[in-house]
Amino acid sequence: MTMLKRSVACTLIVILLLIAGLIVVLQDRRAEAAAGTRIVIGGPAGDLVYHRLGQGEAVVLLPSFARSAADFNQLAQALADAGYRSLAIQPQGIEGSAFGSLDVSLADYAADIAAVLDAEGVATAHAVVGHAYGNRVARVFAVNHPERVRKLVLLAAGGGKPPPPDINAAIRKAVFGFDGAARDAAIALAFFAGETVPAAWVKGWYPLAALHQTRATTAQSYSSWSHGGSAPMLILQPADDTAAAPADSEKLATQLGERATRHVIANAGHALLPEQAEAVALHILRYLDTPEER
Repeated sequence: MTMLKRSVACTLIVILLLIAGLIVVLQDRRAEAAAGTRIVIGGPAGDLVYHRLGQGEAVVLLPSFARSAADFNQLAQALADAGYRSLAIQPQGIEGSAFGSLDVSLADYAADIAAVLDAEGVATAHAVVGHAYGNRVARVFAVNHPERVRKLVLLAAGGGKPPPPDINAAIRKAVFGFDGAARDAAIALAFFAGETVPAAWVKGWYPLAALHQTRATTAQSYSSWSHGGSAPMLILQPADDTAAAPADSEKLATQLGERATRHVIANAGHALLPEQAEAVALHILRYLDTPEER
């Protein structure tokens, strides 16, 4: 083999290895099945999947960055047991929900909430619950459709500023990194108070959805939706949150005044739900059962 042929062969091998690596990092690490009846409707972007559990007043559940509605399984069951109808929405690009345009914004994700409520025959949701990234979508929905939500619940609420560089890097490794001890350590650093990462959080990541959601986040200013419209708001802040610092949600609650109720959940990181599922459910149910002031 001539030197030129060897060079071309080596180049092709490198290209193939790069393509193989790219395919691996962009593959979905599929979550467990979300609780409840799986329903597919025609949404603004195409097929839109959500999971209904229970009967009664509607409570919409919006998962975290690049995560599935399955993260809410315990909370959805607690809501159903308490007489509510949980509607856990699979974000675009996750578990059957279609991607919309690449020219996407948080308003497009908020429009999916309206489509689900329409499909359920619900004029106004009793509450919209958003975890981490989902809290942004919840607030945008309340700004764009104030008549369609009575209460907001924000879990690990961020959005005002990006996480510190080391936490940002850990989040990227969680979504795009190769399986192994280094990735597990990154997930623990960015999302958990302890060092143990539940199996459900080793999997349950959707890289292409992460890219789509990142684009949506940058399409409008934080100030245009941070206030979350006029709805009353419960903020549940993990005490050990490294991605959305407790000081940020404290500042938000102060700015909103009497509209906002804030509780700090001990021994919990940004993931919050797997570490303190019972505490989260207790606070949310207590808040949802509180009569609204007129």
